[in-house]
Amino acid sequence: MMLVIPLMLALFMANLDQTIVATALPGIGADLGAGADISWIATAYLLTGSVSTLLSGRLGDLYGRKKVLQLAVVVFLVGSLLSGVARTLPLLAASRALQGVGGGAITSLVMAITGDLASPRRRARLQAALGAVAAAALIAGPLCGGAFSDGLSWRWIFYVNLPIGALALVAVAAKLRLPGPAGEGRVDVLGAVTVTVFTTSVVLFTTWGGHDHPWSSPAVLAPAGLAVVSLGGYLLVEHRAAEPITPLHLFRSTDFSLVAVQFLLASLVLMAGMLYAPMFLQTVQHTSAFTAGLYVIPLLLGLVAAAVLSGLLIGRTGRYKPYPVVGAVLVAASMTVLGHADRNTGAVALIVPLAVTGIGIGFFVQVCILVGQFSVAHDHIGTATGVLNFFRSLGGAFGAALFGAILAAGTHGPVPDAAAFRSVFAWTVPFMALALALALLLGKQPLPEASVQQPGQFDT
Repeated sequence: MMLVIPLMLALFMANLDQTIVATALPGIGADLGAGADISWIATAYLLTGSVSTLLSGRLGDLYGRKKVLQLAVVVFLVGSLLSGVARTLPLLAASRALQGVGGGAITSLVMAITGDLASPRRRARLQAALGAVAAAALIAGPLCGGAFSDGLSWRWIFYVNLPIGALALVAVAAKLRLPGPAGEGRVDVLGAVTVTVFTTSVVLFTTWGGHDHPWSSPAVLAPAGLAVVSLGGYLLVEHRAAEPITPLHLFRSTDFSLVAVQFLLASLVLMAGMLYAPMFLQTVQHTSAFTAGLYVIPLLLGLVAAAVLSGLLIGRTGRYKPYPVVGAVLVAASMTVLGHADRNTGAVALIVPLAVTGIGIGFFVQVCILVGQFSVAHDHIGTATGVLNFFRSLGGAFGAALFGAILAAGTHGPVPDAAAFRSVFAWTVPFMALALALALLLGKQPLPEASVQQPGQFDT
């Protein structure tokens, strides 16, 4: 198997930015004078990223994944620069939203490009190799975020993307070779607008409800009603569109529908560990940002190791159903343990459940992508991958907003206490129970060794 350097660089940059912010949030909040609204720094990125995954998948099918990937990297770099120079929370959130447009597209396109490479089993091995790159970025993220926040400035967590992105652009232009696009077509602009309204409305509902405004207030009921209307409008638009960004026929496959929802649930729960575990360490146990970043490493190591290992095993056997079943049980059990942590809890008692949580989430990652791609025709792999990553990003955005609202509701002083974080971790268990039920409904058909798909060509 050949490692694809251009994809590695782009994926490294996008994954680094997913975790580098986590340990810097308290420092950013103190510098910008932001309180509970600090979660918008993560939510804005995830929100726009969820929509861009849909559009980038369709744009890649129409105009070529290489061109769209290059544009995504440029957008990501512009958003990084603006985030670094932002002086207020609204400006930073807006810049992060722009950055999310590029980051969501990068992740979606890299996964879609692997669908051009080879058969489903060989694709599993390739994604396992790319997982090693994701591992380096995910692990480096909390450490860099903590080091920059403590030693230099939190602004460097965004500036660091600039040289990496420039190198990625050069590598993609010089080395990446892909088949031409399927042909010209139209972009479903109306579908993109309606899905943006839907996702924004749901995030506002979960963020404001019970915190900024009572659940029965017009300020909360208005986005809830708008979410319902926009969802209906989105489904209607996609049903009538000649070239929808979310072809509804994809959901005729039971397995595709099941893994899409599982991806959403796994990403939603991941936010509890990745964002709020470091915040617990800094606010309850009063550790430094760098030390909090060290605690996130076991979570990410477990996630990437499980994703790589499951990818290799699926590539060898073709069997995938046991992994999300085991993953859901592991996450629910470890989050239950984590919910009992307080200011006196030792390092090992925190590291072990965080690592087990990562392992459980990692078992979902490969299965969701591989089964989702295998469930559709090759011509729809880009679009299907975009839909899957939309559910993943949507879960992350909802998770950041929902758990932020739960934390705010349980905070009765200037900073959250252990009881507030206990509520956050406890609420992950019912979501994993639902993921377990869906995993048990997956089919048992092994992935084939051979495929009629024509592999792409990569020059490394």
